[in-house]
Amino acid sequence: MPLTATALRLRILRTERHLSQQEMADILGITRTAYNKYENGAIQPTLNVKKLSRFFNVSTDYLLGMNADPAATIPNDAHLEAQIKKYLALTETHREIVDKLIDGLYKKEPGHTIYVQKAQRDDERC
Repeated sequence: MPLTATALRLRILRTERHLSQQEMADILGITRTAYNKYENGAIQPTLNVKKLSRFFNVSTDYLLGMNADPAATIPNDAHLEAQIKKYLALTETHREIVDKLIDGLYKKEPGHTIYVQKAQRDDERC
């Protein structure tokens, strides 16, 4: 049976850190046999996917094979987490305002030429 993206990524992430399957099992609070099944693709780490993503500092999307970019990490940033909690506490109307503000700032960031060019065309029409 071919390895799933999740199984392969778990194996790579674990071996890069020079950890054994037993050490990973201990970290997760499961048996080595259960962890081995994650790496062999026999079962998905459904209950432990968040714990694994935080441990390896990668997104759950990356672990589950939905994102090919290993650099798509979850920042371990208390400030960012606090900001996200504030955003989630906003009303839908206020979230829309914040979204528009972020989109507007994003258009002005260097390296986002597609958005900048579109914004310039929109400005020229005004």
